Amino acid sequence: MSKKSGKGGVVAAIVMGVIAVILLPILIINITLIIKGSAGGVAPPDVFGIAPLAVATGSMEGDNPDSFGEGALVFIDILTEEEKNNLAEGDVVTYYFENNDGSISYVTHRIVSVSRAEDGTLSSVITRGDANNSNDPEAIETSYIVGRLAGSVEGLGDFAMFLQTPAGILVFVGIPVVAFIAYDAIRITLNNRKVKEQERSEKLIQDKDEEIARLRALVGETSGSDGQVKGQSEDTQKVEDAVQVKDTDKVEEVEKVTSDGARQSAQEEPEPSEPKYEE
Repeated sequence: MSKKSGKGGVVAAIVMGVIAVILLPILIINITLIIKGSAGGVAPPDVFGIAPLAVATGSMEGDNPDSFGEGALVFIDILTEEEKNNLAEGDVVTYYFENNDGSISYVTHRIVSVSRAEDGTLSSVITRGDANNSNDPEAIETSYIVGRLAGSVEGLGDFAMFLQTPAGILVFVGIPVVAFIAYDAIRITLNNRKVKEQERSEKLIQDKDEEIARLRALVGETSGSDGQVKGQSEDTQKVEDAVQVKDTDKVEEVEKVTSDGARQSAQEEPEPSEPKYEE
């Protein structure tokens, strides 16, 4: 039984460890994105220079190796001003624009042409979605470009958006944390109970050992009295048997036999004869 419970504890610990390994990075990334997103700025929140963005439309669906569809999660490499000068036709870039209400939105499209200043620095680009038949309405100045596409995962965008909602945080953060706390509390309770049971067992063994020692001492005292206990060798053998198996019933039997033997010995002692007087 103890082996089964031990195996169950090991399996549960492994499962909780795997869950923690999976959810901990998600939790850290999510918290980092939330904090950076609340800090403001025109660039999307990033982790180690990579910003994840969920795709809301299908404007980039196509046959190119780096095309992606609606619901995908794209990873944008945030660019410095110097790195923007290396952009070329065919690169997929993300730029931002400001809405009427002051909020920021992002578009990720492919560069179809570039414009450079006299000194060779990039000044603006013209973009178009792979699924669109026409270019975007306006040229995009480099100051509005935030990054270049580093990769994408189809279907993961919706999941990423869900993680940032209260329900997503509850499902993937709150519930696992509560489950881990509950598991740890149960584990501690069971461990304490096991320790108490072990202490109780050790106490019972100690009590039995003390009782056996007492009986051995009792038999030794009885053996020292010559001719007072009959069948002493049989009594001693029974005590030794009880010591070996630590059987409570046998111990009680030995006590009874020892007591009966003492009474029988007392009965067999000759009664003193009355003195006879001669007249």
